[in-house]
Amino acid sequence: MAMPAALGLTHCFPTPAAIAAQDPNEIAALGIIGKRARTIQQLAQAIASGALELAPGAPVPPALRALTSIAGIGDWTAQYIAMRALRWPDAFPAADLGVMKGLGVKTAAQATRASQDWRPWRAYAVMHLWERLGATAPAVESNPTKE
Repeated sequence: MAMPAALGLTHCFPTPAAIAAQDPNEIAALGIIGKRARTIQQLAQAIASGALELAPGAPVPPALRALTSIAGIGDWTAQYIAMRALRWPDAFPAADLGVMKGLGVKTAAQATRASQDWRPWRAYAVMHLWERLGATAPAVESNPTKE
């Protein structure tokens, strides 16, 4: 979508409805594998239909359920989205390799158990763990069963 150059912007991101209406093959043509293109389209459909609200302060449990019901989105991604888009202070991507390394554990279940004393501020602890490891972005999920 073109924007007036006087505003300093020349393009803006398409709306969820526009992405939802897109053929997944057109999304994939941008260099995204087909499975991920379908996930993006389904995510856009959920947002456009109102089944999923991704805004600060949105109710977290329904958002997590809606996110993980989309093929290709597992708990790690849902928790990361809750941390960033919902600004949920207790979000905890337990399967993150950086989180597990920072905690000195081998499994997501161990990380979750180790994180209980940080409730309801675990997202802040995650940011500190990533910073302490020198990471600027989260590590890839160690067991991407659904993602």
